[in-house]
Amino acid sequence: MELSLSVIVAIVAVFLILKYVRKFASSIFSVLAIAALVVGFMYYKGLGPFEKNVADLAYLEDKYCGSDGDADICDCIIAPAKSDIAIRFSREERDSLTHQKLRAAYVLQKSLRATKESALACLTLKGEGGKYKEFLQDFVPIENKYLNMAGDKIKDLGNKLRDEVTSLKENKDKIDDKY
Repeated sequence: MELSLSVIVAIVAVFLILKYVRKFASSIFSVLAIAALVVGFMYYKGLGPFEKNVADLAYLEDKYCGSDGDADICDCIIAPAKSDIAIRFSREERDSLTHQKLRAAYVLQKSLRATKESALACLTLKGEGGKYKEFLQDFVPIENKYLNMAGDKIKDLGNKLRDEVTSLKENKDKIDDKY
């Protein structure tokens, strides 16, 4: 008799736990789905951090090779990558990369990987070996305001879920007394 009662209690407990876990998982999934839709829309429309094609060589040349740019990064990283891409792709293919962000990023990644050793050697000769890492960190222009905004939203969601769990724990006894 005790074994069957404990089995029934265990089944009921598992059912209740799964009920709350399902609600929690669906909340998390819906937030992630909404975030993915927002990021996809921003990418499609070219808004926020997706406003510029950061993998476009013209953009990188403007940023690093202009008067306010970093000559070491321009000479040792951008110029070799540009030469590498010019050797491997025709003029029409290079022009099409301006409008195809993902393809441009992939091509630039491959080119940077192919020219990494020579770029590091060039920077080391100039006494600026740490600039390659600086370039890679600066390469993705996600502004801190977007990261902070996302962090605030995640904290708000976490606080809301924490408040719900606390409220449930506080009111659990009241609910249990009614049964």
